Amino acid sequence: MRRGRALVVVLVLFLIVVLVGSVIGIFSMLDGSGPSVAEGSVLVMNIGGPLPEQPMPEQPISGLGRRYTSVLEIDSALRKAAVDERVDRVLIRPQPMAAGYGKVQELRAIILRFKEESEGKPVTCWMEAGANREYFLATACDEIYMAPEGFLLVNGLHLGVTFYKGTLDKLGVEAEFTRAGKYKSAIEPMTSEQMSPAFRHMMEELADSLYGDMVDAIAESRGLSRAEVEAIIDDPPFTSAAAVRAGLIDGLFYRDQLMDHLAGTEVEPIPATLPDVAGLLLAGDDDDSALFAPPPPLPRAPEVADGDDDDSADAEAAEEEDEPEPEIDRISMDEYALVRPSTLGLGKGPKVAVLYAEGQIMSGASSPPGAFGGATMGSDTIARALRRIRDDDTIKALVIRVDSPGGSGLASDVIWREVELVRERIPVVVSMGDYAASGGYYIAMGADAIVAQPGTLTGSIGVFAGKYNLAGLYDKVGLNTESIKRGEMSDLFAADRPLGEEGQRKLSEFVDEFYAGFITKVAQGRDSDAMSVHALAQGRVWTGKQAYDVGLVDELGSFRTALQLAKEKAEIEGEVRLALYPRQPTFWEQLLESGGAPGLLAPLMDTWAPGGALPDNAAVRSAHRLLTAAPLFAQGQPVLMAPYHIDVW
Repeated sequence: MRRGRALVVVLVLFLIVVLVGSVIGIFSMLDGSGPSVAEGSVLVMNIGGPLPEQPMPEQPISGLGRRYTSVLEIDSALRKAAVDERVDRVLIRPQPMAAGYGKVQELRAIILRFKEESEGKPVTCWMEAGANREYFLATACDEIYMAPEGFLLVNGLHLGVTFYKGTLDKLGVEAEFTRAGKYKSAIEPMTSEQMSPAFRHMMEELADSLYGDMVDAIAESRGLSRAEVEAIIDDPPFTSAAAVRAGLIDGLFYRDQLMDHLAGTEVEPIPATLPDVAGLLLAGDDDDSALFAPPPPLPRAPEVADGDDDDSADAEAAEEEDEPEPEIDRISMDEYALVRPSTLGLGKGPKVAVLYAEGQIMSGASSPPGAFGGATMGSDTIARALRRIRDDDTIKALVIRVDSPGGSGLASDVIWREVELVRERIPVVVSMGDYAASGGYYIAMGADAIVAQPGTLTGSIGVFAGKYNLAGLYDKVGLNTESIKRGEMSDLFAADRPLGEEGQRKLSEFVDEFYAGFITKVAQGRDSDAMSVHALAQGRVWTGKQAYDVGLVDELGSFRTALQLAKEKAEIEGEVRLALYPRQPTFWEQLLESGGAPGLLAPLMDTWAPGGALPDNAAVRSAHRLLTAAPLFAQGQPVLMAPYHIDVW
């Protein structure tokens, strides 16, 4: 009883604090004055984390949960800064990224467009440490600096796929799956211990495409040849000083020196030469006699007698103290987000809807990312949003932002149908993020135009279905089931029974028929024929660049590229207003939907698991994806998912 009362008291106090915070936030928004942006400001942008597509809802209390900046918010900030005369330059600070190369290419495009639209406002990058993704982003900047003792690892790409068959065998679990398409290798991690020839061929070509894009971007931005970049990647510099010597970055600054540089003071970067002491240490490493010789004493500072103080030194120090430090007005991205686009002449005009189709596709309602997994795209939620867009006569075009590895074939088809209905009234253009594969491509294939980044992973036009036979596991743990059946295949998807020859045959018929429908709809959407699509399909994953070459996408570019296409198709000139769908639930709605107290743990768990993401490990993410899709297997649904998780380092 006492514990229950204590819990009630804690909840009441928590809700009071939340209410007060919400009221303060509402009054701040009603004030409408926005932040004060000083003339000559530097916009400071910390970019990292999972980089969600859709802006995350505001937390009523600062610090309650982690809030990551979305791609759209970064894009909006730089669009404003390009025309804001109060902003003189931008400082990019890359943080560890948990996003794919498609999104990094999107961010590079956003920075490059800012440099063009701002007519020369400089963009500086400063990092303390970085790896492939962070450096890839940095190459869009005019100059790249690092902390003197920083760490940089630009060592190429490594595509990893984890196989589970050996583990399943030890557990007594048999994966019984059938597929349509020789490249539909989603089932191979469960049914094989290594890549099939088709699987490996596809992965090799994916690696070539992604690696080529990265090498070309570095070479162009740093004024190096492709051969020079490949040589650097094969023998990568680890320290920031070595990165300067290799030509990957421009210099070494401590933070205070960076601030002076941004303020316009001429600052000499810290030398990046290899210190002599390093050569001495390396030369003497094999000389064991040094272990027994006493080390020479270090020189001491000279003693100063009483009354003999160096007045000139004191005077010099006093002069240095009196010298004012260069002043620089900085504004963070969070502060700058409060600047309304309309005050800068942006965000006016006809309304264009932006629909975020993000996460694994499932039937039912969408779910936000949580402590133990990423977001899911619910067909009910997305279909409802598409109907609202179709019924709103003020909306003149639709851009669908797809970032999904696929999922349920049934749910994908429900969404595809709603997209077709919207197209009957207004133009629909798809913009692809990191993934738009299998079910992700399914919901995109009927659009008036498809835009992808060169590093987007798309295609995977194929189907698989099946189940796990747990009979061996049941034997190991002593479980036994008794059953009574009516109908030869009534136990087709029973967990403790194999499919058998007839079951495999029926499942193959089902998968083949669904696949035929899939490629027929692709042919319809791409103005082609089924056999031509089949030659490009069969479950094969393509990069955006490859997909453009074979005609599965219409243009390479960013979200703004897709938006411009939508405007052209809708015959819109000038600025537009973006209406974002589906509407994200507020904190209070999430609290009520989650049943009160348990829901309060979500933000705290998000702090424990940053971004609501699983640990950055291929095996963990792949296992989570299989577990999430497991209900589809049990129901015998067709699954349209990208094969496995392609982990690109």
